[in-house]
Amino acid sequence: MAYRIRKGNMDDIKDIMKMVRKTVAIMKSEDIDQWTDEYPLAADFNKDVENGSLYVAVDQENKAAGSITIDQSEPGEYKTSPWRKEGPAYLFHRLVVDPDVRGKGIASLLIKQTEEVAKANSVYYIRTDTYSLNKKAQSLFKKNGYTKMGKIQFMGKDKPFYTYDKILEEE
Repeated sequence: MAYRIRKGNMDDIKDIMKMVRKTVAIMKSEDIDQWTDEYPLAADFNKDVENGSLYVAVDQENKAAGSITIDQSEPGEYKTSPWRKEGPAYLFHRLVVDPDVRGKGIASLLIKQTEEVAKANSVYYIRTDTYSLNKKAQSLFKKNGYTKMGKIQFMGKDKPFYTYDKILEEE
């Protein structure tokens, strides 16, 4: 099945929250406390829609299969990471794929959307992070050409988050 990316809208939030709840349940079963019942919330995705930063992967029937937030909103904690470049960067956050359709390249497609948005705005640098316990995300980032840069303490968690970046080629 082929998937495409489109801008997210308020009608997508219900489906995204279903994906988030399934993902939180899986994370809990794997003893990963990156996402919880307190984060992310529908209000986070509502704000992403309002900011124009939510993107959704959909199938041929326009059914949401995943989402990603793409923006330039950098957490203050990022200042402590040893990044490879200074200056403007795009970031992606809240990447989620419906567990029922994982393994079909949807997460990589959403990450590629981040790179396309950055290039379209003449920014050739991406930053992101993931929880140190989230081995699946770490593997996904590496597979997509991201380099692990450092560790930050974030979101009140005991374990660190790993920061990643990717320098894009200028076209």
